[in-house]
Amino acid sequence: MSVVPVVTYRRARGYAPLAWSEEGAEVIARITTLAETVGPGHVAVFDLDGCLFDTRPRQVQIFRELAARAGYDPLYRVAAEHFTDWSIRSTLANAGVEPEWIDANHDAVRSWWELHFFTSTYVLYDHAMPGAAALVRAVHDAGVHCVYLTGRDETMRIGTEDALRRFGFPYDLPGTTLLVKPDFRTDDTEFKEGAIEIVAAMGHVVLYLDNEPANVNLFRRRHPESLVVFVETDHSPKLVEPDPEIPWLRSFLVRGV
Repeated sequence: MSVVPVVTYRRARGYAPLAWSEEGAEVIARITTLAETVGPGHVAVFDLDGCLFDTRPRQVQIFRELAARAGYDPLYRVAAEHFTDWSIRSTLANAGVEPEWIDANHDAVRSWWELHFFTSTYVLYDHAMPGAAALVRAVHDAGVHCVYLTGRDETMRIGTEDALRRFGFPYDLPGTTLLVKPDFRTDDTEFKEGAIEIVAAMGHVVLYLDNEPANVNLFRRRHPESLVVFVETDHSPKLVEPDPEIPWLRSFLVRGV
């Protein structure tokens, strides 16, 4: 008999892709019912990193490679559960790495991470969030145009397309679009704000999922009639809280596993 993890739904932090909850299942049901109700002529928008995809395996791979190359053995301690935000310092601390080692090597680790994280090669280490592909397929099967709107830049397009195909997300099909930043240096929220008009030209936006509070707040302001969902995994250290009217989602599973 499987054991269903029990978690605090509101205000929980970090990834919990298997943490099924009744509240989460209700949000999933709202999404699928909405898609079936509105059908063609409408648009659903999905973020990728920390939303449809779990980036922690990518980060573990990057740390393991640096550990092997540079003899940074403490990095071998880092596992997926140690990533609770975008701070390398807190990640290493969560893994039990000594503060003195972190102080001495943080900048080198950060530089290596930045050099590899934002590349097509390393996005292939990502895992799809359990249940995410099934949800997007259901939305697409209902005739809703599915837009993958991501802060990844154009140099990451090939790896991103490969990952979408490999995990069974609708892609290379009518009614699917991938929008990436043309320039890596552009702020993610700034890029997504500018992309709103592009997305709106594809149809009436009825759904938006993202793991960044600033982004979900932006879309709720611009499309108050849409279902906007905050996916709680990890996010930037910006001191922004999601609008209290926005539902939260920690897992895409419709039942416990």
